[in-house]
Formats: sequence, structure tokens, C-alpha cells
Amino acid sequence: MKKFSFALDKVLSYKRQYEESVRSEHAAILHKVTQQEEKIARLWEKDGETRREMDEVKKAGCIILQIRTYESYLDYLQKEIANEQRILDVLRVREEEKRQELIKAKTDTKSIDKLKEKKLEEYRYEVAKEQEQLVEEFVNHELSVAR
Repeated sequence: MKKFSFALDKVLSYKRQYEESVRSEHAAILHKVTQQEEKIARLWEKDGETRREMDEVKKAGCIILQIRTYESYLDYLQKEIANEQRILDVLRVREEEKRQELIKAKTDTKSIDKLKEKKLEEYRYEVAKEQEQLVEEFVNHELSVAR
């Protein structure tokens, strides 16, 4: 019997490459999300430090111009945090879309893999059946010769 060949091997290969590509893209987006979250965390830290610093300056006594400068900087930080949060939200949406794409790619690949397994099992069954038939023919031939 001829060697097993799966008609959809090229499709399966393409699907695996596509899945790997989507997996890489998803990982890259996840990395960007993490970086953006860290950036926002650093801005919140700056905001907290600036507020503590401003409170210390207030307690020590200062001119209104200094407080206004701190408040302006805090307003800037809040706008920057809001802007970076919008970027993070967009990245999270892209990550979710890419994750859904990855799930679909995995499903496609897995379904073709299962089909290949099924075809391989059918092939093995046919090979076993053919070998059994050959053995049976051989035994019958030997018995007829022995009589």
C-alpha cells in the first residue's frame, strides 16, 4: 500500500504559519499594553510625588506663584494620564481583536489537525485490513497446497 499522504497538508502548513504569525502579533500588542500600563503607573507616581512635595511646600510657607506652578503641573499630569489612558484603551481593544483572531486561527488549525488524525486512522485501518487479507490469502494458499 502507498504511503499516507494528507490532501490538506499544504493548507495545514499555511494555517500553522498563520497561527504563529497571529500569535507573534498578539504577543507584540500585549507587550505594548504592558509598556503603556507602566507608563501610566509612572505618571501616577509623579502625580503623587508632586502632590506630596506641594503639601510640604505649603506647610513650610510659600508664595502663591509656587502653588500655582504645582497646580499647573498637576493639571498637565492629569491630562497626560488621560491621554495615555485613551491610548491604553485603544491598545486593549486591538489586543482583544487579535486574541479573537488567534482563537479562530487555533480553531482552524486544530480542526484540520483532527481531520488529518481521522484520515491517518482510516489509512492505518485500511493497511491493517489489507495485511490481514494478505495473511488470510497466504494461509488459504498454504492449506490448499498442503492437501
